[in-house]
Amino acid sequence: MRALLLIAVAAMIGCGEPPLMSQEHPLDLEGWHAKDSVQFEWSVHDSTVRHDLIMDVRHRQTYPYANLYLFLTYQFPNGKSRIDTIECMLADDRGRWRGTGFGDLVDQRFMVESGVRFPLSGRYRLDVTHGMRQDPMPGLASVGLRLEAHRP
Repeated sequence: MRALLLIAVAAMIGCGEPPLMSQEHPLDLEGWHAKDSVQFEWSVHDSTVRHDLIMDVRHRQTYPYANLYLFLTYQFPNGKSRIDTIECMLADDRGRWRGTGFGDLVDQRFMVESGVRFPLSGRYRLDVTHGMRQDPMPGLASVGLRLEAHRP
């Protein structure tokens, strides 16, 4: 009976709405140059639906800092753009990585915006570059973006 209940719960969790978009871009572990942007693109068909914008970062255990600054440049369907800066806190006050990992790599997820509504139907693009003083920035394995249905 207990096994049947666990299977039912796992099925309900696994049957959530798929993300509007989920992409990951690998980076050169030897160093990500600030001039090399990572680009994500997606289409919006219903401008009334709210989404959670989530950034995934994978890095080595040897990444030299406790944080990572990212510059985000949004390109809207009407040709306008907006620039944001986010700080991803990768380690706690004691220097322990906040994410989960296997081997040398640590995976971390950061909520960029919760409940965002894209005001226009059409094609969107997000260009991501690092905003760290060290360039190239070593130890970053990948950057990903997920757009999930917002659940209040």
